[in-house]
Amino acid sequence: MEAEINVTKIIKEAGGVAAVERACLDAGVVITRDAIYKWRLTGIPDRHWRVLIPLTQYGPKEFYRANCVARATPYPEAQEAAE
Repeated sequence: MEAEINVTKIIKEAGGVAAVERACLDAGVVITRDAIYKWRLTGIPDRHWRVLIPLTQYGPKEFYRANCVARATPYPEAQEAAE
């Protein structure tokens, strides 16, 4: 079974925090490295997905699940499996 997707894995696959910051800045999105580090606890804001998705093998479904893990909120499929 594949390990649970999380924000740390997404950032790592995108090339790391510095690469994510550079990609955001190249896309015209002003962001700091500190803000990116906070995503591990708060989730990746939806407005940044368009920049990060092309840098990874993951899509919106995985980003949503990673955000649920970061925010400690179960995603719908996990709730159904628990019942």
